[in-house]
Amino acid sequence: MTGDRLFGDQEDGQRALRLRCDDDGALVPLRCSVLFFRNDSLLVCRRTDMDDIWVLPGGTPRAGESSAAAARREVLEETGLDIAAERVAFVLETSDWERTHHLIEIVFLASERDRSALPQRLEEHLEPTFVSLDALATLRLRPPSITGYIRGFVRSHEPTAAYLGNLWRPENNAPREGIIDS
Repeated sequence: MTGDRLFGDQEDGQRALRLRCDDDGALVPLRCSVLFFRNDSLLVCRRTDMDDIWVLPGGTPRAGESSAAAARREVLEETGLDIAAERVAFVLETSDWERTHHLIEIVFLASERDRSALPQRLEEHLEPTFVSLDALATLRLRPPSITGYIRGFVRSHEPTAAYLGNLWRPENNAPREGIIDS
């Protein structure tokens, strides 16, 4: 089905949470990823199954899971690193010319909880590593042109947007079954 494909991972047949995008009812996948800096390097993952493509660590939220919690869980599952995703660095949208691929991605600025931890290869087709900011331009980082935005983000020193999380609160004290917060 056109517009129903995911960029990146859709492991174990898990359905993506999607946002309504247009009048024909097509849905857009949501991905949650992180900018995780250590010294002058950025954590990225090489996709060994995709002809040397590099991506930010992250993935698709599960039903009931907050975007920040999804980013934290995905980084932990992909790299073994425990991070906090508390601020939004930027939101990006990608779409190809034929409109067969469309994705919205929330990119969080991550802080680390354990400065001594090293990334581990925990998923078959992902090799996480820290890459110097100067070397980012040599990688086939996806989506295309994100490298310039990352470098601009680092140079700008502007504050990030606050992540407000789930603002829906039941009016009574009903139990919150199935809700996963960060």
